[in-house]
Amino acid sequence: MQGDTSLYGYKFLNVPSGPISLAMASRGVHNANNATAFILQPAASCEADHRILTIASSPWLADTQANCIAYSYAKRLSHFGIALRNLDYGEIENRDDTAFLIGKYTPLDIDLLLNYSYRISPSLYFGFNVGGLYQKLNTATSLGAHGDFGFSLIPPIAGTKLSATFRNVGQATNTNEEKVRFPTSTEVDFTKQLKLGENDLLLGASGLQVAGEDLKGSVSAELQLFKLLSLRGGYKLNYAAENISAGFGLAYRRISIDYGYAAFTSGLNDVHSLGVAYQF
Repeated sequence: MQGDTSLYGYKFLNVPSGPISLAMASRGVHNANNATAFILQPAASCEADHRILTIASSPWLADTQANCIAYSYAKRLSHFGIALRNLDYGEIENRDDTAFLIGKYTPLDIDLLLNYSYRISPSLYFGFNVGGLYQKLNTATSLGAHGDFGFSLIPPIAGTKLSATFRNVGQATNTNEEKVRFPTSTEVDFTKQLKLGENDLLLGASGLQVAGEDLKGSVSAELQLFKLLSLRGGYKLNYAAENISAGFGLAYRRISIDYGYAAFTSGLNDVHSLGVAYQF
């Protein structure tokens, strides 16, 4: 049953942090090219072997702007990541009870996240995130601390990965004397990678339960052609206003450019995301 979502805030923590996640139904946690995967699944990035710096920008809903810069350093045995995210609401008019314009203000959400994960055994990984956020409204501000932890398992079936995480556990100062909860969630992801000649096909399925919301799911896929072009797509299940997503990525030597798109219904605008990554 649908819960009372008005009790939960800081929803910007669940905004996709880049075009790869956006294109793959807001997931893509086991995608080796996704430098922001640790934001969603703290243990998954440890499986890779890379050092990537990425910058992404996403014009979000209602004229807001979501931005992210992230660094991911994975060595298969351990991973360190750092991400700085913000949601910019632009300039908003401030009016009194008679609708008279008395000024303007610029709300802002900022979050800094640190990640560490390590390999417990040849097939099991554990990771955690620690973050601090700042929220600025018209006449009030809020500071908070939050964390995530997760496990990632490589089953004895070639090309498969399974992971689970518990996200957005935290506390924050009151906003306008109101206590706002974090949108805690339990999330599970399963992926299967298939070789198609010189190409790779990644299939994924996810389920998540966000506090105060109905159970949701998604399916996604990525087809990587000759390690140069990646075609991505996804579909969300049981979401109120989201369904299809798609995107692509171009890689040349150490630089990659990625684009993501997500369709919204219920009168909301569609969303686009563009990111650039450099692999050291």
